Amino acid sequence: MKTSSLASIALLQFLRANADYTWPSKHDFLEDLISIQSGYIHEGFGDAVNPCGSSPDGHGRQSAAEWIRSAYHDMSTHDVNTGHGGMDGSIVLETARDENVGDAFNSTFGFMEIWHTSRSSMADLLAIGVKVASASCQGPEVAFRAGRIDATDLGVTGVPKPDQDLKTHTTKFANQGFNVSDMIAMVACGHAFGGVHGKDFPEITGDDSEDNFPHFTSTSVGGFDNRVVTDYLNGSSTNPLVVGKNETNNSDKRIFGADGNVTMQALADPATFMERCSDIFTRMIDTVPAAVTLSDVIDSLDVKPYGLQLSLNSDAKTLHFSGKIRIKTTKRDANDMSVSLAYRDRNGKSCNNCKIATTIAVLRGGQSYNWKDTFNWFEFDTTLDADTSISGFDVLITEAGKTETRDNNGHGYPVQDSILYQFDQSCLPQEADADGNWPLQVVAAIRKDSVSVPAVLEFAAKVPRQGSITPRLEVQSSKFEKIEGGEKGQYVLFKATQPVLPASWSSNMDLVLGKGDAEKMVEFQRTNEIGQECKAF
Repeated sequence: MKTSSLASIALLQFLRANADYTWPSKHDFLEDLISIQSGYIHEGFGDAVNPCGSSPDGHGRQSAAEWIRSAYHDMSTHDVNTGHGGMDGSIVLETARDENVGDAFNSTFGFMEIWHTSRSSMADLLAIGVKVASASCQGPEVAFRAGRIDATDLGVTGVPKPDQDLKTHTTKFANQGFNVSDMIAMVACGHAFGGVHGKDFPEITGDDSEDNFPHFTSTSVGGFDNRVVTDYLNGSSTNPLVVGKNETNNSDKRIFGADGNVTMQALADPATFMERCSDIFTRMIDTVPAAVTLSDVIDSLDVKPYGLQLSLNSDAKTLHFSGKIRIKTTKRDANDMSVSLAYRDRNGKSCNNCKIATTIAVLRGGQSYNWKDTFNWFEFDTTLDADTSISGFDVLITEAGKTETRDNNGHGYPVQDSILYQFDQSCLPQEADADGNWPLQVVAAIRKDSVSVPAVLEFAAKVPRQGSITPRLEVQSSKFEKIEGGEKGQYVLFKATQPVLPASWSSNMDLVLGKGDAEKMVEFQRTNEIGQECKAF
């Protein structure tokens, strides 16, 4: 019965994940982190866990295991009775607690911080970390849903500790929403890789040296398997939490046998082990405060625009339109494929000549990858008439003489031209003022029929906070002011200036025109891509 139930859940997750969401989405950046792990264009989020046994911090560390541990410790504040706590990022404020001993946590947060943005909470990053770590170690597929909200204060205590008795552990897991069988699976799956650091737990390992790192199994560094189960059952375990000299600290031994080995006997089957681990890891990261609603399962889109830029050219009569189209080519031959854009003008009208050709990228083979998919990039760079402009496009994919139209779930891929980001005229000089801030200067071209509408720059500042290496994000707004002599054809140039602490150099910003249903935006522009010199128009 349990196997059938889990299979049904897995099928439902598969079907939901394979229905591409409509672009653009507030989850686009998280989808990038999942999809483009390496290759021509990549985010590099998985670099710390590839290969499975590696760590940026060197010998005696395994980031994959540390990422799983960090996520569980964050989730463990959940209380099913009150709905409070769970995967909410509060762990970044709780590292001084004795239940969160060790360098694993701050090492994890420090690595992930570069991807901490207004579109990617630390809680969501920790959840993606479980998915990526498992995949990097050939572990089970973990379904990811987005929408976790970072807590602004500490959660309650309650992470299970090795010296606690079975009744205490059972109660703690029950409070988190897991029964005895779930508890056994969670510990077995979580300890499929990694080990115990003597530096942090000398009472368990008997050696407090930096390099003392006894593993849970002989294969726990190389990948994900059920040796932690089979070694326990056949009496050959080297798990320091099973065969330690001090029975008080042998918590895995007590937990594994909590139901008379019924669950462990089931987990001895490799397929069952992978299925249960997929289920328990997914449920772990989906354990969120009751007030949080998560998205549908997010998986890699089949077709996705990337890095679109629309700006006013210096002649004020034409627009510069550039970007990339990412195509999933796992089961396709990119060399027998051509991609073009069929676009509609400002008024939504199409025409025979409204086509934009793309060129397949060649650097690094023009491909990006994650653990299961391959993507090819098709690039374009063109000029459009400012009088007719653009409002959106469809993607035309031609293979073996047949053309397929991808229309973004019937919506087309939208492009707005009411407010344009003038990247070349914007800059971030690294010259500090008396308060230590750098002056971010962003230039926008606003269409003349919209110049009476207020426009603001919304910048996600990274504000240091005591007791955590992870800063909090604070959206700071600056008004766009008209530039003297800035009338350029159908557009008028505006500028916003925002003081930026050097720690916020790698952040993000939105250019926002208007409010509510009439709002137009140039979304999620990365500030670390801006040059130090503002070029003349």
